[in-house]
Amino acid sequence: MKYLSSLIACSLFTSLSASASTPKEKKGCSPLIPKCRSVMVELYGECLFLQPNGSDLYYAAEAIPLDPSITIPAISPNWKIFEIDPDYRFGFEIGAKALFTNPHLYLEANWERLHSHDSASKEVPLSTDMIGPLFDIGPNSAVYLNAKGKATFHFDAVNLVFGKQCCFFKNLYTNFFAGASFARIRQSLQSKYSNTSSSTSRIVETHSTFTGAGPVFGLDFDYRIAGRFFFTGSTSAGLIMGELENRTTYKSFAPFLAQNNIPEPNKQSTSVPDRSQLIPSFEEKLGFAYEALFKCWKFTIAAGYQAQIYLDAVQTIDMTAPQVLPSLNPGPTVNSGVYAVGFERTLSNFILTGPYATLAFDF
Repeated sequence: MKYLSSLIACSLFTSLSASASTPKEKKGCSPLIPKCRSVMVELYGECLFLQPNGSDLYYAAEAIPLDPSITIPAISPNWKIFEIDPDYRFGFEIGAKALFTNPHLYLEANWERLHSHDSASKEVPLSTDMIGPLFDIGPNSAVYLNAKGKATFHFDAVNLVFGKQCCFFKNLYTNFFAGASFARIRQSLQSKYSNTSSSTSRIVETHSTFTGAGPVFGLDFDYRIAGRFFFTGSTSAGLIMGELENRTTYKSFAPFLAQNNIPEPNKQSTSVPDRSQLIPSFEEKLGFAYEALFKCWKFTIAAGYQAQIYLDAVQTIDMTAPQVLPSLNPGPTVNSGVYAVGFERTLSNFILTGPYATLAFDF
């Protein structure tokens, strides 16, 4: 009996000691990582199919006579505005995590990239319409009958965040994170206007680049639907401080230049070397995932939809009312260049939306 009492007391002490060193977790709230190591590594990659977009992708305006038979005014036009509509393009995101299993902490670094370009064109009837740039769609553009637009997008983002996993409800796993984000956004828009023979044409190229960094914070969650199937999502916000640079170039080709031995094209430009800008950013994701969990490793596949927006990330300086130099004859020189009498600054958003697919390994 003495030995039995000692054995019971020893077992009870061992059990209490074990409970104190490794606290029990609530049923259904165990961390979503294998428990065989105190530190694990996760490598993941995402295939992105995103549509870049913005609020300043207009490349041409068409003047459409309302009634050519009216003599006063000779032409009473309406105007139709044409915009480049970007397609969905492939991009990627790759990342790595260091997972600390006991305190349920992690350190993550990732890189997202999308480089793409899109184009559009419009040809108008010879006898009635004209087409030209938004800043000069009037008699100066009467010679133009063809317009082409091309938009190019370069986006890169790097994040370094530190996170903590929490479980407030059964089968719902939430990660809160905060860290730093770096972003580079470049948008270029080229517009070309020409007559039918292309002997007279104008090319306008606008480039805007933002480069900056700042704090980012947010949360992501996994909700167990059944078995190893999960409903997943994330939301984050950041404040990116950086420099905005933009430049617009105007190139004109016209018979007047060649007749007067002036090199073609006649090239003009406006530029803003740099400007400090604070840009709020937001990202949202929703999807579904399946996890295969083994003793010391796991893999995850997921798919869903994401949306990102960077507010006021694209800057342009546009002419308000260009005109021909007063001292020149408007007839032969009207398409040989532009002469600005005013400028206005426009800020536009940069947007990415579309589906994603993820493959991740933890070991």
